Amino acid sequence: MSQENLQALQRALVEQQVQGFLVPRCDEYQNEYVPAADERLAWLTGFDGSAGLAALAHTHTALFVDGRYTLQAQQQIGDQPIEQQSLATADIANWLCNALESGDTLGFDPRLHTEPGLAPLKQRLNEQGIELRALDTNPIDQIWPDRPAPPSGAALPHPQIFTGEDSQSKRQRIAEELKQRQQQALWLANPEVCAWLFNIRGSDIPHLPVALSMGFLYQDGSATLYLAADANSEALQKHLGSDIEVVHDKDSLFSAAERQHAQSVWADPQLTNCWTLQQLRARDIQIQFSRDPITAAKARKNATELEGSRAAHVRDGAALCEFLAALPEAVIQQNFGEMEAVQLLRSKREQREGFTDDSFDSISGYRSNGAIVHYRVTPESSLPMAAEGIYLIDSGGQYPDGTTDVTRTVALGAPSESARDHFTRVLKGHIAIATLKFPAGTCGEQIDAFARKSLWDAGLDYAHGTGHGVGSFLSVHEGPQRIGKVTTNVALEAGMIVSNEPGFYLTGEYGIRIENLIFVKEREGFPGFLEFEDLTLAPIDRQLINADLLSDAELLWLNDYHDKVRTTLANAVDEHTRDWLTEATAPITKE
Repeated sequence: MSQENLQALQRALVEQQVQGFLVPRCDEYQNEYVPAADERLAWLTGFDGSAGLAALAHTHTALFVDGRYTLQAQQQIGDQPIEQQSLATADIANWLCNALESGDTLGFDPRLHTEPGLAPLKQRLNEQGIELRALDTNPIDQIWPDRPAPPSGAALPHPQIFTGEDSQSKRQRIAEELKQRQQQALWLANPEVCAWLFNIRGSDIPHLPVALSMGFLYQDGSATLYLAADANSEALQKHLGSDIEVVHDKDSLFSAAERQHAQSVWADPQLTNCWTLQQLRARDIQIQFSRDPITAAKARKNATELEGSRAAHVRDGAALCEFLAALPEAVIQQNFGEMEAVQLLRSKREQREGFTDDSFDSISGYRSNGAIVHYRVTPESSLPMAAEGIYLIDSGGQYPDGTTDVTRTVALGAPSESARDHFTRVLKGHIAIATLKFPAGTCGEQIDAFARKSLWDAGLDYAHGTGHGVGSFLSVHEGPQRIGKVTTNVALEAGMIVSNEPGFYLTGEYGIRIENLIFVKEREGFPGFLEFEDLTLAPIDRQLINADLLSDAELLWLNDYHDKVRTTLANAVDEHTRDWLTEATAPITKE
């Protein structure tokens, strides 16, 4: 079917008088997760990973994916006439410059791209005499006969018992920054910033509890908010108050900004799509490009949000422990594999108060599949599990008081000494981050090496970041903070939640990752210094630990952490799991 779709798109491009077209995996909000109506890349190529781009040029087509999805893309492309390439700007540009000719035009949907994202490509194409042109309509939308309708679920008030601050207070706080920057309005580019600013949530996007929305915030704290008509309600209007004008047509947003005499607008270039910039410029509105202040504000969780996250992690930890306790018995049953494990864990979470959704598609990898960093199990790929080998489960839940993300690696049989060595080195890196004390102003890239040192000592490493930010009943991947090799120049600040997830992957054999969520807090008694506190509650598999590789301080941390897990969760789990917890968290000593 995808090959027919490809041919239909090639014919549509001829009608639009362009010789090429870009098909990114995103929506107009630049969301990581997108509604079904925006899965154009999957419709065209069959590839449904979370990151990728297809490029068409005359009769040639290429799919660009990163290393996480190399194998998946090969499987899903099948025998279609689609080349597979690396998802790097230089590689995309090189392919297009070879496939197109001087005088050709490459079309793109301006709602699906940002100017910074296109800038390097535009420069290369210009050098080759190739025009990059924004199209008025996306040709895929014209030829996709059964395209799902855009979602328009209800936008719901998110109570202050979870947010810790009302919307008016937040709006006034951000409006003060507008005044300081001498900007009349702030462009609210996506549902996440709107969700935080207006204290609303929704269900329009899988795993991301938001309503599709965008808008403007003005200097006086008032705002114009776009929502689908079906998303609005009397209860929502009462929650928003008279200072918020709700519109149901995106063009009306810009007319509202004109009525507010917004002659200059602050916009985040990384979040704002090209179409929005076209609308602003057409109205002679000046644009100041800078990082959205809400991004940093929502990253710093207040006391209520942190307390909510603690509570959510207790319930989530109880669910995960009941799953881990049931796993050994489950794997000896027939027809139990990676997919059934995901379903079992989901059933445990669904029993917990407030659970609304997984925070992402669970990564359930047994043996060789665990070595694929962002493996996503399907009925076709699901390996049957047995009482041997190593299993990795990376999963999380969405609760109104918090978002969780946790990875545990477990031995289903007696592990090899090399596996125990690899696991313990990953654990040493995990403990190094968990126990780190650091001065205020330290960025994630400055501490990343602590997580890798023990692996580096053995000539080993892992190819992903060590940590990402996490939202409060929002995205499980939230910026601007992160821990990794890539330079961010973003300091870690008190209240930020990040993951701590070093790993190691032996191709064809197993994957190892130990992930807890932690948050940054001030170090008591040491002004100007910060430290981390763990949120995640789940045992770390004792079978895989070589205690002789741990220092006394590392062993003390591990035993203290396990004691905390056992005492916190003992009354939150069933009797079988309570007995399992006692054994799984028993103190470890050196031989």
